[in-house]
Amino acid sequence: MKKIIILIVAVLLNAKVITDSLNRKINIPENVKKVVAIGPGALRLVVYLNASDKVAGIEKKEKKRIYAHPYILAHKELLKLPVIGMGGPNININLEKIISLKPDVIIAGYISRAKADMISKKTGIPVVVISYGKTLGTFANKELFKSIKMLGNVLNRQKRAQKVIAYINNLDDDIKKRKFKTDKKVYIGAVAFKGFHGITSTIPKFPPFEMLGVHNAVKSKAKSQIFINKETLFRLNPDVIFIDESGVKLIKKEEFIKYLKAYKTHQIYGILPYNTYMTNIGTAYADTYYIGKVLCPEKFRDIDIKKKTDEIYKFLLGKPCYNSMAKFFGGLKKLKIIQ
Repeated sequence: MKKIIILIVAVLLNAKVITDSLNRKINIPENVKKVVAIGPGALRLVVYLNASDKVAGIEKKEKKRIYAHPYILAHKELLKLPVIGMGGPNININLEKIISLKPDVIIAGYISRAKADMISKKTGIPVVVISYGKTLGTFANKELFKSIKMLGNVLNRQKRAQKVIAYINNLDDDIKKRKFKTDKKVYIGAVAFKGFHGITSTIPKFPPFEMLGVHNAVKSKAKSQIFINKETLFRLNPDVIFIDESGVKLIKKEEFIKYLKAYKTHQIYGILPYNTYMTNIGTAYADTYYIGKVLCPEKFRDIDIKKKTDEIYKFLLGKPCYNSMAKFFGGLKKLKIIQ
């Protein structure tokens, strides 16, 4: 009996209890050396916490469209790791492969309590669930910060977690203090959501606009992506149009755009896609700075957009990667849609 008690105490001394985003209390090793990240946004936060060296395998989805995943661009060594399943919102993973890699913890993005418990039961590996918040596409929020702090505890990156939270808050504060009013009608088009779309895909309450105090010309109570018809776009006839560059190829086929005011006055601008496998937070803030600089340059006179973007990437990812993304998508610049 005494030996059993000693063994239990020894086990407990090498373990700790954390509470994940689903309020599940989970026992994990005190010193986590290996992890796998599954589901939307999980691997990104591991990279933000300077813990990419702990990753034992990645999803096949992470190896696709890497130019929309700056955290992969900055850490291409991750592409050499074993594949642990397709991945995706429905978490299509290979449990046998994960077991063979012997991770200490599985970090999961956006899965249900039932699925997390099932994966843990079948693999014998604790599953920790993270969240970016209830509203997709947002940047700084309590749920995200809670997950970063919790993950810092899991990965023994507590100080780094605090620095990441502070940095994001500083970006948030810096942008919000520059809020301005504009009489221009502004529109965001070609917003990617579960695929690429043309100019009629938009988000009425587009987070970068909302942060800047700018209103989308499209008025709707919808909190996520919607499609408007061409007639509505012609009626609105925005002064300035921003384009999610993931949809540029589709837009080039939409000849009707040349009849819009923004096309005629050369007021169409490209922004980098940031909603890919959850929010690429660094890209989202870079887009917001650029939108602000276009609409109210006097408020953003101190911002060199390329330098600012690479500063953000370097802090969050360890390396600047704007040039690689710009080479692939076009970058933060005025667009020539149809010649």
